[in-house]
Amino acid sequence: APVPHGRVPLTVMFMSRAVEQEPIGVIDNKVPITLLSGFLGSGKTKALQHLLKNSDDVKIGVVVNDVASVNIDSRLVYSKNGIVELQNGCACCSLADDLLTSINALLQDDSTVLDAVVVELSGVADPMAIQSNWEIALSDGHPATKKADLSQVVTLIDASTFGTDWMLWDVPDGQSDESKVPELLMEQIQAANVVLINKIDLAGRDQVKIASSLVQSLNKDASLVEVQYGRVAPDTIVRPKANFVEKPSDTYGEAANEESSSTVDDIDNM
Repeated sequence: APVPHGRVPLTVMFMSRAVEQEPIGVIDNKVPITLLSGFLGSGKTKALQHLLKNSDDVKIGVVVNDVASVNIDSRLVYSKNGIVELQNGCACCSLADDLLTSINALLQDDSTVLDAVVVELSGVADPMAIQSNWEIALSDGHPATKKADLSQVVTLIDASTFGTDWMLWDVPDGQSDESKVPELLMEQIQAANVVLINKIDLAGRDQVKIASSLVQSLNKDASLVEVQYGRVAPDTIVRPKANFVEKPSDTYGEAANEESSSTVDDIDNM
């Protein structure tokens, strides 16, 4: 059934796929949007924090469920009309009634010209449903779709728990809500252009290999990146209309293969 004009639900589960997964790209100089997907505990917020801290020359708009959860210390400077400005020129916006309204609000703020937008989806959101509804809004001529374009989906998984979560396929239907977890993981991975295999510092090597193999079997076209603490090169997550300042290689995923110890503060409980 058609979605009411301007409405894009962010917590739709197991919706039928009306749009084939593929990178849409940037059209007519529109601001590229990345959907940041991942099950609860996969590390989306930690990845978002790292992105904002390492995007000095790129202005990124962020749509989140809770602005406070993106705590990046003193970089928060002031708030206006629900949009929180950061010292580095990025902007965060809490989800309004729907995704289109939030993106429109970000792009209408003349004080910040954005190079890219990242939408942190709910842990139970199906990115393909979001893509499908965006296409409907595009065909309806919604103002947000004239300014921005869905560029890619980046999905995070927790390498230390992914194999166990996947085995929940064996839970009989109706016996537990856990039986729906593998289906949701599958949907998020199949929608992805990039899959970040996160928390490899908490996982054994076999767990990382199992996670990688399962991801490749579900989506052979996705790029796989092994990371810890959500630390990944910013241009892996966004496709901006500007260049990133080079950062030391050990800031990103290249350092993820080094052994490290973790504390409670290091682990993203998103």
